[in-house]
Amino acid sequence: MGHGCLSKGSVKIHEMVNRAATLNNSSPRPNDDLIRRKKSQLFLTDDSESTFVELSTPRTGRTIRWKRGEIIGEGAYAKVYQCMNIETGELLAVKHFKLTDDPNKIQKEFTLMKKEVSLLRQLDHPNIVQYYQTDLSPDMTSLNVVIEYVPGGTLKHLIQKYGILEDDVIKTFTRQLLKGLAYLHDNGVIHRDLKSANILISTNGTLKLTDFGSSRKFENSDLELTKSLKGSPYWMAPEVVLRRGHSYSADIWSLGCVLIEMASGKPPWSNYSKDAREVLKLIATNDVLPDMPKCERQLKNIIKQCIQREPLRRPTAKDLLKLSYFNDGKTNDSLTEQSSLSRNINVEIIEEQAEEYVS
Repeated sequence: MGHGCLSKGSVKIHEMVNRAATLNNSSPRPNDDLIRRKKSQLFLTDDSESTFVELSTPRTGRTIRWKRGEIIGEGAYAKVYQCMNIETGELLAVKHFKLTDDPNKIQKEFTLMKKEVSLLRQLDHPNIVQYYQTDLSPDMTSLNVVIEYVPGGTLKHLIQKYGILEDDVIKTFTRQLLKGLAYLHDNGVIHRDLKSANILISTNGTLKLTDFGSSRKFENSDLELTKSLKGSPYWMAPEVVLRRGHSYSADIWSLGCVLIEMASGKPPWSNYSKDAREVLKLIATNDVLPDMPKCERQLKNIIKQCIQREPLRRPTAKDLLKLSYFNDGKTNDSLTEQSSLSRNINVEIIEEQAEEYVS
């Protein structure tokens, strides 16, 4: 596209940049030449530009004007800040992605971010963090994803602060976790990085799944396994580490690891090694399982069901929700030997480029 003409997508990009510049008076409004130069790095075609404009349209249809506050979290690829809707005073959160200056890497980064945003805007469940909108920074060097603010912090911080959780609290949190997972799996999504640091707790005890940067969505005709190495070592399922192909049942293994964490106060395997590579070797070893925590019999049995090394033997989230442990004794404790979802998975393997795991 020449300098003298702007596509419809380009006009929208200009509008987005100008909108971002007005959010903070200290942010200078970049000139058109700078916008064109940065835009050429991010959008190789008008089509990719239009796709991003569509993704960045506010979910509610109304643009939120916000101002950034203090940092409240940090991961490998993004920092999370509290922010405020400057028109209503509502507190929100913003996930800030800094784009690389390397022209050989920027497209890959940008594509991964767009993928996460595309997935987030499709999800709508009380136990999954709510997405609102995505903004380009005025200088087009970063992306800001505005999401629901959950003031209680992460489950990881809760465990660090209060130690081993009581059985009733574990039951309440796990029931909500299972509802969120069941919703994801029903909609063809594997979280792939389920751990206490990616679970938010509101001040009234409502649990919210967050951080879908590693997640994978299967299409309707696409019930295959994926071989990419995704997740965090202590919570990874054996089939993920061994790259034998994994699907929804990998989240169930990770759920079992989170249960161990809540019942023991520490991640599985952490009593053996603090080195991620050593932990991965343990997980890859046949017949080796993490130590069981001291907890009530029903919870221990559920953990055992979740951390079976054979993926097809693990129950689904829906199977687990039917147990009397989560229903005040209204149903029995029998579990199907194989989940219907797992039985229907096509064993064709999708070859994906394996990426570094995130510690």
